[in-house]
Amino acid sequence: MQYRRTLSLFCKYATAVCALGGVLLSLICAKRDGYSHWSRRLLYFTAQSNIWLGLTFIAVLRRKDDEKAATRLYILKYIFTVSITVTGLVFCALLAPFSDKSYRPWTLCNILTHIFSPVFAVLDLFLDQRREPKNKGLVFLSLVPPFVYCIFAGILGTLGVDFGRGTTYPYFFLYFRSPVGLFGFSNRPPFVIGSFYWILIFLTLVLALAIGYMRRKRR
Repeated sequence: MQYRRTLSLFCKYATAVCALGGVLLSLICAKRDGYSHWSRRLLYFTAQSNIWLGLTFIAVLRRKDDEKAATRLYILKYIFTVSITVTGLVFCALLAPFSDKSYRPWTLCNILTHIFSPVFAVLDLFLDQRREPKNKGLVFLSLVPPFVYCIFAGILGTLGVDFGRGTTYPYFFLYFRSPVGLFGFSNRPPFVIGSFYWILIFLTLVLALAIGYMRRKRR
């Protein structure tokens, strides 16, 4: 249907603009938001997932009639849409509610990268009439970006790299030297459970979203 194609095209452009525009705005406002340097914001999963999402959508919009390229881009779009959904959910459920007073969660750049880009990406995924590749292992590819990021953050934290706000970790649930460490428990929020359990929860959430999106597309 024509209206569905038109709406899907709008969502593609909106996703690219919100994702890349939001990241650019966050870099411009980095000093104001308390970061030591604009480049430090690129160390966060939010910035990285939005950049990859935006670039993928630009590639989708510019692609020619190449079936193999279209399939590869669809797979990338699916993977990064799952990643950006997790970014939005984690921000709304954990980061914004438990942020300290020095962090202003509801800025325009945060709204663009955590709310608008996930919403438009998910809408496009369901509006896109292209059928997904029949590959049962596709859902497991969605685990790659967050899993790789956990390793990336862990290495930087071990090396003592400052993520821009005087901490050697990007998010409290990836603070391996927190009061509860990797495997501990406490009644002190937000450090209620160790980082190992947080990572398991997030990877399970990623897999659940990937499976849910895939089943929804096949209806």
